[in-house]
Amino acid sequence: MNNLLTIIGISVVIILIAIAIFYNTGARKRPMQNADRHREQLKMEWDTLKVRPTALVDEKHIGRLKDALDQSYLEKINDAFRQENYDWSQYKINTQFRGMFRFFLLASIFRSKELFDKDIHRIWKVMRRFEEEYKDFCIRFFNGEITEDASERGERHAEERERFEVKYLMLFQLGERTPQIWGEFFQYGDGKDFVAFISSHDLDQVKQEYMAENITPEAERTFENFYHHIKWGMTADAEELRAHQSETEGEEEDKDIGVSALYFLSIRGEATEEERNELGRFTGKDSGYHATNESYGKLQKR
Repeated sequence: MNNLLTIIGISVVIILIAIAIFYNTGARKRPMQNADRHREQLKMEWDTLKVRPTALVDEKHIGRLKDALDQSYLEKINDAFRQENYDWSQYKINTQFRGMFRFFLLASIFRSKELFDKDIHRIWKVMRRFEEEYKDFCIRFFNGEITEDASERGERHAEERERFEVKYLMLFQLGERTPQIWGEFFQYGDGKDFVAFISSHDLDQVKQEYMAENITPEAERTFENFYHHIKWGMTADAEELRAHQSETEGEEEDKDIGVSALYFLSIRGEATEEERNELGRFTGKDSGYHATNESYGKLQKR
């Protein structure tokens, strides 16, 4: 009897060990992955791909991005990424796609091209595997080939992270899921020094310091809009800022809104508690989402 119990006990232990190995090595069966299924799911979540810029971004610049990124190319990237990340939902991937599109827009306008999100960097790596399509996209959107400068990968750039957040909230609408990608804003500073530099210097000086080189006309117009908006935001009457009509798109958890007026009121020390809370809602204040100042990759133009 004791021998039988021993054999049963050993058998149970062996089975449990086998199950643990089965799951920890990824040997379990993955959900069915196929390109047609991924293509259909991408279409179903199509609205979540929209960049949703503020009025500062030149419409022709947005059009240039849409024209450069062929739909069939996007489907290839999506399928390749999902084959390797089968536990990601299409909604989550599209959220990262939107973040990547916005990053490309920033990189086309501003001199600094640091990427502060590792998941977007992963998608960018998959995108670059399709060499011909990627080269065509770069030529059509950036007017030149874009590669990665990995020399500073892993380095910390607190001031650049701070400036990135100001550029981002000026040019794009923010939503409650924004901090899920980029982390909580203003952990490394509120951008006041950056804004003060812009508002106290003329346009040519600011261009020389911060604008991308070899820039397209529509990207340069966006940079100029950015400059003039900051000038306005730091001098306008508080009630004029409150009357500013913020752009809004989407509903519920997918709702995005322009928050630049709230930001100006905040750094000027004129925001009410309700306005500070509203800004914090979209910038992730006390959300627990860590914001890194670590560079995961840097674009360079050849």
